[in-house]
Amino acid sequence: MKIKISKINVGKHSIRDSIDANHVKEIKNSFKIDGQWDPIIVRPDINGNYDLVAGHYRLQAAKELRWNEIEATIKDLEDIDADVLSLKTNLMHSEMSPTEKGKVINKLITTYGISQKDLSFKLGISQAQVSKLLTLALSLHKSVVDSLNSGKINYGVASVIGSLDPNQQPSFLKIITERKITQPSEASTLKAKFLNNTIYTIGYQGKNLDSLLEILKETKIDVLIDIRESGKSSNKPEFNSEILKREFQKINIKYIHKSELGVIYQIRTPYIEEYIDDKAFKGWYRWHLKDIEFDISEFIKFLKNNGSTCLMCMEEYAKPIKAQKYYCHRDFLADLIINHKSEDPLLKFENRIDL
Repeated sequence: MKIKISKINVGKHSIRDSIDANHVKEIKNSFKIDGQWDPIIVRPDINGNYDLVAGHYRLQAAKELRWNEIEATIKDLEDIDADVLSLKTNLMHSEMSPTEKGKVINKLITTYGISQKDLSFKLGISQAQVSKLLTLALSLHKSVVDSLNSGKINYGVASVIGSLDPNQQPSFLKIITERKITQPSEASTLKAKFLNNTIYTIGYQGKNLDSLLEILKETKIDVLIDIRESGKSSNKPEFNSEILKREFQKINIKYIHKSELGVIYQIRTPYIEEYIDDKAFKGWYRWHLKDIEFDISEFIKFLKNNGSTCLMCMEEYAKPIKAQKYYCHRDFLADLIINHKSEDPLLKFENRIDL
């Protein structure tokens, strides 16, 4: 039957990234010569209009020819069936790229939780073809594809792995398979820890509060850990811990003051005044961490679980640079974090950046 083009909604079940203008032109020429011999497919909506399921090119050609009506087959379909039918009618069209097909299959599986096996049955193609199209869409590393095809991981987990750079996928796949992860939500949690592999440090000397906040925002820091022994600054009161906590809350960065990781005045002052040398200063700090029973493993777990983290102290530089002739103890703490040995690959930091 014919329906009014003005009553047809296009977007809901559209599966293409773009429309090929040349193909629309070919259909327009065909319509002019032979008329419309292949109806589009629509489904009724609750407002008395129609959602387009299949025939996007034919509808576009009819619009450009300024038709008021178009021949259509009306089907009462559920969302999943409409999406599947939309893809099924396009799988045979060569102008739809394999990557486009894979993206739509990915959408169907993600949206409706349908298995590859069930989807391949609905589409009338092999499960191997579904897997191949997904691989193209997700840019999966060969090792991930092999694990997916052999049943070591399921599609949901493969999709999480596929969101990583292909060079990172084999390492993360090993973590997933060793832990026998089957839930995408668990894989996503592990991925966040896997990607959180850089420890940052910063000093506020030579900066104002606004510039410090801007640097942290640009670096996408989630947590700032203040490791000063005192949360007060006599020269720069805007860096007092109460103010920092308030200002960081405004920009959704968690502020934590760990005074126990700081250096007491009686050690820091003679070190800066060169009565204590670098070796003695570092030795005292290592002894201090031992004295307070600092557990580096638990601290790293905390860092991994809370997102991108930056250690903050007063000194402008972590190491002696330019006019600054002494170390900041954040240098020692950051090195401890980087050099910590763990059998768990998710409890390691590979990189350090001093902001």
